Amino acid sequence: MSRFAPPDLEPDERRTHELLASVRPRALPLGFRDAVMRQVAGGGRMTWEWIVATALALPSLVFLAHQLSTHGDEFTATLNNVIATATADNADAFFFIDGATVFALALVGIASLIAAHAAIATPPRRVTTER
Repeated sequence: MSRFAPPDLEPDERRTHELLASVRPRALPLGFRDAVMRQVAGGGRMTWEWIVATALALPSLVFLAHQLSTHGDEFTATLNNVIATATADNADAFFFIDGATVFALALVGIASLIAAHAAIATPPRRVTTER
C-alpha cells in the first residue's frame, strides 16, 4: 500500500490520509451482508412504520385538500405572483403562507420518508413462474 498522498490534499488532510492509507484492507466475513440485511429487514417493524406514516400523512392530506378547496383562489393568485416574480427583473411579489399549511406539508414529507424506509426495508417477494 502506497503512503504517498495525492497532490490536491490540503496540509491538514495529509496526516489523515496517511493514517487511513496505512490500514491494511480486510475482506468482510462470509455472510456478513446477509446478516446485516436480516437485521434491517426485521420482523414486524415495517408494520408500525406503515401505521405511523399513515397516521401522519392522512390528516395532513385531508387538511391540505380542505385548504385547497376553501382557499384555492388565493393559492392560484399566490402561484401567479411567484411565477411573475421569477420571470421579472424586480422582486415585488407578495404572498402569505399559513404556518399550519407548512406544518402539514412537513408532516407529509416525514410520512413519505418513513413509508419509503418501510418499502425499502421490506424483503422482496419471490414470485415463481411455472413453465
